[in-house]
Amino acid sequence: MNPFQKKQSKEKECEAEHETEAKSSVNQIFSKLTSFGKNSKENAFGEFKQTPLMDLIERKNDIVLKADLPGVTKDDVTLEIQDRLLTVRAECLKDIEEGIYIRRERFYRKYEGSVNIPVQIDEEKATAKLANGVLTVFLPKKVDTIEVED
Repeated sequence: MNPFQKKQSKEKECEAEHETEAKSSVNQIFSKLTSFGKNSKENAFGEFKQTPLMDLIERKNDIVLKADLPGVTKDDVTLEIQDRLLTVRAECLKDIEEGIYIRRERFYRKYEGSVNIPVQIDEEKATAKLANGVLTVFLPKKVDTIEVED
């Protein structure tokens, strides 16, 4: 020990130790984030699941859902209706190029989102289309027909 150095109190030693641990934790997190894309087979975050941006529009005869699903093909989309809850699931496959990534921001992701349908719909007549990364689902309203007797 250098005789010219001031002795630190126990309290200051503890503070310094906690500060070092905190810096180490922050450095580990930062290291994970900045390693994003350096490994061509897996990104720093692993699998990424995202809720798609969705609009639900009520019109006179139907309900229309529009959902943003960039990079997804129609074969990758699954729609499920159960108890007036519409669930959209989609998967954007890994797009891995040979070589070392210098920068990588596009990666494998799954989309999943649900929305409550406010009215009864005719599920048998529902249709959907996917164009330019936007899924559009048409849900015709259920019309109860009442027969009038003479």
